[in-house]
Parts: sequence; structure tokens; C-alpha cells
Amino acid sequence: MISYDDLYDKLYDNVFALKKAGGWRGLKECNIVAVRTLQDGTWFCTVIPDERDRGFCIYAYDAQQGVNTMRQILDEELQSGYDDFLRLELMLSYSGYIIDFGEKRLLSGKEEERLMDYCSRRKLKAGGRRFFPVLKVMRPKHMAWPLQSEADLRVVASVAGVFSRLKEDFVCNGCVSSLIRFDDKLMVPVFSELEDGSFTQGTMALPKYRETAYTSPDWNDLQAARLKKVRKTSNVWMADCFLMLHGVVGEDFSAGQDELPEKAPFYPDALVILDDATGTMLMVDLSGEDSDYGQMLDNLCKLIQSEGRPRQIMVHTPKAEGFFKNLCRRLDIKLVVEESLPELEDIRDDLLNGWEGMESVEDYAELGQEFAKQDYPSDDEIQRLACNDFVGMVRSGGLPELSNQEFADAMDFCMCHIQLEQDVVEQVRLEYRRRRDEGRIGRLKFSSVFLR
Repeated sequence: MISYDDLYDKLYDNVFALKKAGGWRGLKECNIVAVRTLQDGTWFCTVIPDERDRGFCIYAYDAQQGVNTMRQILDEELQSGYDDFLRLELMLSYSGYIIDFGEKRLLSGKEEERLMDYCSRRKLKAGGRRFFPVLKVMRPKHMAWPLQSEADLRVVASVAGVFSRLKEDFVCNGCVSSLIRFDDKLMVPVFSELEDGSFTQGTMALPKYRETAYTSPDWNDLQAARLKKVRKTSNVWMADCFLMLHGVVGEDFSAGQDELPEKAPFYPDALVILDDATGTMLMVDLSGEDSDYGQMLDNLCKLIQSEGRPRQIMVHTPKAEGFFKNLCRRLDIKLVVEESLPELEDIRDDLLNGWEGMESVEDYAELGQEFAKQDYPSDDEIQRLACNDFVGMVRSGGLPELSNQEFADAMDFCMCHIQLEQDVVEQVRLEYRRRRDEGRIGRLKFSSVFLR
């Protein structure tokens, strides 16, 4: 049986051979190559090109959710109507691996130690902008994190071994299938691993595409019975459920555990509820790790008990529809799916506004250490600083200089921070009336609340 150290040596042997190989760099993002491993199943791989359209990063998808996700992202027919946010949410919904190359700073401490030892024994000069292998394991709704288990090492070694041996004529002669149209019977090349480490080439059918099924959280009978007794109102709610793209560490996160994939920061789901008549924000809440909706459901129950059962809930995404489906059925609430709800889309964009994008998933390689060693300001401190900046801008006469979009953001801020002094609130109200009377902006849904 191969030892752990020998597994790492085989992994780095294949990855550095991949780095030198040129054949795989001719693949496109929509090309698919399957790798069938001896012990760890079949993995479907694509190459992510850089701005010069040359392959630099390999993604290996699992055969279940990963294949569905890949088809949604790459298939031209399935792409229609997807915005950038949805694509990113899809990218974070499957299990798989990333093979890339970058700078030493992207490695964790143990990764760097192992790699430098390997380079010393192989007499490799370690250095350069894209010299270091950056190898990550992906779990649904978690940041990509360093490899850890023997299975992780075996899969990445097998994928790197196959791609390092791809010849240029393999690509040029059209031996690769591409997702340029929706086709349930698409055949892709597959390389099957043999006992001696070599591979045989064949073809296999891509697993049939399955629509993503969004399930509703479990509502127990006691919760449903209690909420059924709550008075029913004529109110209409707008609701959305979406993935936040800010990493959150779990309660048991600690320094020294940061390299374990199961300790990787996770992306929570956000639940947002608005009152349709007034635009009032009724609820904003986040799920726990691995879509734990326990606390979120408790808070939703409290909202219904205090505000009453709404007559209708409007949603605009399959995920939000799935979230509320069982609740609406059990509480006799009409669930309506709208094509678009701009108010909710604006709130989603506002909540994600501080996120700077994901140029490279590996940029988060040292996030664990950063969480462990940095002192972050408290929520109260952040709110205090934001309010001070806002008050200073208003009192300095800066409101009239804002664009309509910037002023709308200022109104949102003013409504969400009730601790603002009355003279500041009144100046925002006056500016809103002026813009409305001049016809620069329409009558906003929440104007009746804001102007009272």
C-alpha cells in the first residue's frame, strides 16, 4: 500500500509534468475530458482559460451535482437568462478540485513545507510567478481549501497525470466533446486508470442533465399548528433566498485547524422579506453552516406571530419558491412566482456590495490564518463609523450632489439606522421631496413610511 509521503510525491510528479505539458492548454472552457480513477470514481474536467485564451487552471467536477452544475454553466441553451451572480452561486454548489499554479503566498504553511522538501529532493529551483502548484478541494457552499485526505491526493494526481499526457493532436483532431448546445446524449472522451499508473482511452456518455431541485426546509407539526392559529392579514410579502458571497467561519474554527477542509469558511444563505405595500424590510437573516436553517426558521416564526400571516408571498427565483413552498401550503398562504422583483434584486446587490469578486478561488488559501490572527472591528463599531460618515456628508451639504442611485442608497441607509439624529433625517426627507417634485425620481414604494 502506498504511503502518505509517496502519495504526495506522485501528486507533485504529475502536477509538475502537467505544468510542462502543452497539449491540454489548447482546450477551451466548454471542452470536457473525463477521468475514471481506480478507487475514487469518475471526474469530469474542464479547463478555465485566462484573458489570452490559454488554459491555466483545471476544474474537476464530481459525477453527481458537479456535472449538472457544469452543464448549467457551460451549455449555451442553459446559459440564457443567467446573471453573473447566479453563475457564481452555481460555481459554489458542487464538490470537486482545482489544479492551478501561482505564487508561494497562496500556499498554507504545511503545503509550502511539503512542496519545498519535494523540490529539494528533486533538485528543482522553487521560484517564479506561477511556479507553485495551488491545489484545492471544493465543497458545496464552502471556500476552496487545501487538499487533506488520501482520496483528495489520489484524484488530483490522476487528473494531473491524464492532462499531462494529452497531445496537441488530441485537441486539433476534434477528439474532445464540447457543450455548445444542450444534448442529453453527448459523448465525451474518458481516460481509465490502470493498476500500473497508465491510462486507456475510450468514450462515455455524459450523465443526463437534471433540473436542480430546491427543497423546502422541514417545518414540524408543532410549528405549523402554532402558526395556523395566527391571524391572517391582507398583507403581501416579497421574499428572496440567495447565497451570500462573504465567507463566514464556524463557531468551532480555531488556529491550527485552518487547513482542514471541513473548517473552511462557508457561504450562508440569506433570507430577505419585504412588505409589498410599504417597502418596509421585515426580515434579513442568515443560515448556519451547510444550510442549517434552524435559527432562521425560528426567526421567521416570530415574524409571522408578530405581523400576522400574509395573504400572499411573492418570489422570483426557484430557490425562494422551494424555501416557501411547504410553509405556504400548510398555512394557506398564496405563493406567487414573478418573473422579476426589482426591489429584491436591489437588496441582494446591496448586501453583496462589499464583495470584490472571485478572480481566483485560491486567493483565499491563507484566509484561515487571517481570521485567526486579525482583530476585526465589532458590528457596533462598524455601524458607529458608518453613521458618523453619513452624518458628516449630510451636514456638509453633500446630498444634492448625489446621483439618483446614490441618493436612493442614502435613503436606504437612513431608513435602516433609526439612531440617526432628527435633523439629519429631516434633511434627507427634504431632498427626497425636492427630487420627487422636480420629477427626477418617481414616488418610491416606501415614501409613505419615510415621509410620515
